[in-house]
Amino acid sequence: MAEQISKIIHDYLEQAALERRYADHSLRGYRHDLLEFQAYLEEQGVRDPEKIEVHLIRAYMSQLLRKNKKSSVGRKVAAIRACFKFAQRKGWIQENPASHLRSPKTEKHIPPFLSEREAEHLLRPSSEAAWLLKRDQAIFELFYASGIRLSELTGLSWPDIDFSIRMVRVKGKGGRERVVPLGRVAIEALKVYQQAAEEAERGESGFKVTDRQALFLNRMGGRMTDRTIARRLKKRVLAAGLSPTISPHALRHSFATHLLNAGADLRVVQELLGHKSLSTTQKYTHISLGHLMEVYKKAFPRP
Repeated sequence: MAEQISKIIHDYLEQAALERRYADHSLRGYRHDLLEFQAYLEEQGVRDPEKIEVHLIRAYMSQLLRKNKKSSVGRKVAAIRACFKFAQRKGWIQENPASHLRSPKTEKHIPPFLSEREAEHLLRPSSEAAWLLKRDQAIFELFYASGIRLSELTGLSWPDIDFSIRMVRVKGKGGRERVVPLGRVAIEALKVYQQAAEEAERGESGFKVTDRQALFLNRMGGRMTDRTIARRLKKRVLAAGLSPTISPHALRHSFATHLLNAGADLRVVQELLGHKSLSTTQKYTHISLGHLMEVYKKAFPRP
C-alpha cells in the first residue's frame, strides 16, 4: 500500500534524525528526495514496496538526468538506497531494490577558492562601528580560520569556543566531534563581536538576545541560519569586487588549499576538515603550477 511506502520513508527519516546521522540540511534534502521518489512511484501505479524493482528505479534515474546534475541524481539514489536498506533491516521488504544500483559518475570539478591575496582583501575589516558588521567579520574570520562547514558554523555555541587555548569544538556529520585550532585574528574578531553585541543589547536600539547559547545572532537576537550567512557573505564578496561564485564552501576550500600549499600534511587537513575518507580531502590538492615548480626546484637534487 502507498501508506506502507509513506511509513517506510517517515520511520527512516525519524530514525536518522534520532541517530543524528545527517546534518539538518542533509536530512531536509533526503526528505525531499524520498517524497519525490514516492510521487514517481504513485504515478507509475506502484503502491506496494515489494513491487519496487531495479528497472523502475533506473527509469526514474533516466528521467532525473534530463533535468538534474549527476551529483544531484547520485544523492537521490543514495537516499533511496539507504531508506530501503533500513526497510529491509526492519523486515518490511525482502530485498533492497536499490542495493546493486550504481550512482551516475559525477563530473570532477575544482570548487571555487580564493587566492591568499583575495582572502586578505575579503577579510579586511570595516571601519564602521555597527555590531552586525563586527558579527560578520567574526563569522568570516572563523570560517576561513577553521575550514568548517556552513551547517557546523551555524550550530556553534559560545561554550564551543575555548579562548584560552584558541580552539573550537565542532560537531560534524554523523554527530562526530572534532577540535579545530583558531588563529589569533579569528579569536580577536570573536572577542570584538561579543563585546559589540553586549553593548548593542545594553543600548537603546531595542536589540535583545533571545538565544544566549548561540554564537552568531541575527537582528532578532536568535541563532543565524545557513541562508542568512550565505547572503551576508555574498554581499561582502560583491562589495570586495570578487567573483560571485565565491560561496561559504569556497572559504572552506580556500582554508584547505592554503594549508596544503604551505606544506600541511594531507591527513592533518583531513582531520581538520572532518572528512571520514582521505579521498574526499584529495580534491583539495590542486596546487598552483608556480608553487609546484618552486617546491620541485627546492626538493629535487638535479633541477
